[in-house]
Amino acid sequence: MIGERGPAELCPYGSRGNSIVRHFGESYDGIILVGGFSKAYSSLLAFIALPTWLKDHLKVAAAPYLYSGPSPTASLATTLAGFEVNERRGDRLRADLWRMSTRVLDHLSALGVHTPNTSGLPIIEIPLGTSSDLEATASFLWERGAYVTLAAYPLVSRDRVGVRIQITAANTDEEIEELNATLTALAQRFELQPRE
Repeated sequence: MIGERGPAELCPYGSRGNSIVRHFGESYDGIILVGGFSKAYSSLLAFIALPTWLKDHLKVAAAPYLYSGPSPTASLATTLAGFEVNERRGDRLRADLWRMSTRVLDHLSALGVHTPNTSGLPIIEIPLGTSSDLEATASFLWERGAYVTLAAYPLVSRDRVGVRIQITAANTDEEIEELNATLTALAQRFELQPRE
């Protein structure tokens, strides 16, 4: 999703989706870049880009590499198809994703609800005012058609217990409008951390 910066980009995520390294204008020399394709391409596939000397060392010393098999063919196929979609219309999809994420973040701001998301990226965390409300909050959202990921203690500290919303390029403007209405109802029903 994040790509190189340039004058022709359609949104702050950059263009081409060719990684955070390009986004910040850095070189691949001397870095280790780890990435996965599960979110972007629904694929059981990951990669690591690193200096050759370290790659050669990990091939004989890293247990996950020694005991893992090749990626499933279907995972490779979905990733290749995803690359083709990214090439044809990725910049437009990134711009739509940024626009929808901004709508949700702006709505939370207008509600006076805190989110640690200051980047504008499409994973939007909403910490609860009372951590014991997590199950009830999740049920409330589920019953209204909003599927969220729970951020429960001890996975997060007690003051960050809450929910995480993932906006995707497959979402529609109507779904974002419905989500914002649901978030309004959530803020009226539950104690959410106030915006600072």
